[in-house]
Amino acid sequence: MLWRVSYPFYLKSALGLAWLAIIALLAFPIAPKSVRLESAATLYDVNDEILVRKATKDNYWRYNAKLEKIDPNYIKAVLAIEDARFFLHSGVDVPAILRALKTWRAKGEVVSGASTITMQLVRQYKPRKRVLSSKIIESLAALKYELVFTKSEILSQYLTRISYGGNIQGVEAATWRYFGKSPEYLTWDEIALLVALPQAPESRRPDRHPVAAKAGRDRLLDKLVQADLISKSIADEAKSIPIPQAFYDFPSDQNNGAPLLMVKGQDVKSFIKPNIQRMAHRVLQNSLINQSDAVNASILVVENDTRRVVAHVTAGDRAHEGGWLDLTAAVRSPGSTLKPFIYALAMSDGQANSQSAIQDAPTRFGAYQPENFNRRYYGKVRLKDALKHSLNVPAVAALEQIGPARFEAMLVSAGAPPRLPSHRTEDAGLSLALGGAGMTGTDLAVLYTALANEGVAKPLVWTKSHASSENGIQLFSAETAQEITEILAEATPPNGRIPGHLSAGRSMVAYKTGTSYGARDSWAAGYTTNYTVVAWVGRPDGAPRPGDTGRKSAAPLLFDVFDGLEEGSKSNKFAIARNHASQQDFQTTLDQGPQITFPMDGAEILVTAGKPTVKVKAQSVDRLRFYIDGHRLDVEYGAAEFRPPSSGFYILKVVDSQGKSAISRFRVLGADDIPNTPL
Repeated sequence: MLWRVSYPFYLKSALGLAWLAIIALLAFPIAPKSVRLESAATLYDVNDEILVRKATKDNYWRYNAKLEKIDPNYIKAVLAIEDARFFLHSGVDVPAILRALKTWRAKGEVVSGASTITMQLVRQYKPRKRVLSSKIIESLAALKYELVFTKSEILSQYLTRISYGGNIQGVEAATWRYFGKSPEYLTWDEIALLVALPQAPESRRPDRHPVAAKAGRDRLLDKLVQADLISKSIADEAKSIPIPQAFYDFPSDQNNGAPLLMVKGQDVKSFIKPNIQRMAHRVLQNSLINQSDAVNASILVVENDTRRVVAHVTAGDRAHEGGWLDLTAAVRSPGSTLKPFIYALAMSDGQANSQSAIQDAPTRFGAYQPENFNRRYYGKVRLKDALKHSLNVPAVAALEQIGPARFEAMLVSAGAPPRLPSHRTEDAGLSLALGGAGMTGTDLAVLYTALANEGVAKPLVWTKSHASSENGIQLFSAETAQEITEILAEATPPNGRIPGHLSAGRSMVAYKTGTSYGARDSWAAGYTTNYTVVAWVGRPDGAPRPGDTGRKSAAPLLFDVFDGLEEGSKSNKFAIARNHASQQDFQTTLDQGPQITFPMDGAEILVTAGKPTVKVKAQSVDRLRFYIDGHRLDVEYGAAEFRPPSSGFYILKVVDSQGKSAISRFRVLGADDIPNTPL
């Protein structure tokens, strides 16, 4: 007699699911991680409050749903309506399938669905036609999802991707769009609408179909009563609340560092302080009111002790040119803003201190001859005055002494490398002193925070996940940093302001301005005991702005921001020593004797009937005598003129009152000495 073993139904179901799970593991791939985690970018401030949000690259508003940040009542409602046995099944709810089949056979139509939340998630990643074969594929894939992900991960993914109409996906985006808030705290009318919308996301969109949206919400409230989640009185009260018909804008504190979102990742937790951010942005906007649309500006505020970026206003006004660019990261000429670091390196070497004398006179450094901004020269000046008044020639002379290559190496080690145009093959050389290489506002912030921190340079700290633990680079001694700070703190403030060291109620601001060639860039960089600020004003396209300077347009911005930083806080002063002993003069090229500027040694000069004379020139801090082949020339305004009797070689000798001299050997050519070479 044959015996047939009969297994209980639940065991048969379990065995069947096990076989399906094995098939699913072998046949169906899981959605790639990059797809699963794709969401729009969010920037958080120092308090972990949302500061700004962006859409995804394909223009969807979708943010990762974090279950701990979602109202528990909403989650209960979703599970009650969509998948009551979510935590009991393994991706496929067999009892629900049998129930659906039974009602379908009894009534001849589909009355209740059997799709679990896991199956719906599968369909969200790869939509298919609503046919039986698709259900089978989704069931098998759902089994595999359950083997790979936890229930919390599946629910989080589902609430991230669920459609709410248009380009709104996920509960986080939906609550911000329809209610102007996060999903952490929701009312029952909001919960019911959020659960009802995904069932028909387009036909129930409240902004387009408010009547259908209300009807769907109210039916959902009735279902929540049947599920014993709420009472009838709560449902009736929720039904009386109007449907929201207007969209709320997503958080967007404009111009607050959007490039961080694109570079650093999706969820960026920054150190931006919203009150400082708003203040700095307001200052920039006010400064641009009377400027043309071609002009824009940027501000960077850094906390000295921590190097944290607490305000990052990438552009002052989006309506102006370049308003969507990060102008703090644009490579521009820094003008004179590097001069403090040239003198700091010389002082740290022991070559000079703030009281040392340095020559300010017309000087040629090889083929390079810089001029002071106002084309006036003051002879022998103290180094502190040369820096305070931003004299160009002394700064170039100091750079010549310490060496341009060494100075550039210091900038590179600080994390602020100078950039040259791609077509330039030679080094910036002495032109570094006057902005001959490009830098960014971020670079200047690194350098000036080093001055505020006893000469130690460290990278700026932008986000909480990238906090710097580096010890930093000692660029120059702490004593030198203090001495430079004293000089910069005594610089004349913008018009209408009392110097900080003379005012009891204001903090001292140590600052330096800079203006690039052609007035293309106006800079002001400075610091107090607490903060460092870098301000830039100019045209994003790099066009010149004749008549503008760093002192005229950027310095007022800088001081306005520092005023805003001081509101409600105690003013602070730098510790000023004021006891620096005088030191021997800072030796420059001019201290070595006169320099012949024309003709240079080895030059060839054409003399014609129309131009029969040669004008010879030299520079010195002393009176000069000019000699050609031993014959003294008459001198007028520091130059002499002679008429060569014939073509040939000549020797020019220039002598000062101390007997120091310079010699140049040159050749004079006549018209007959130039061969006629056919083209």
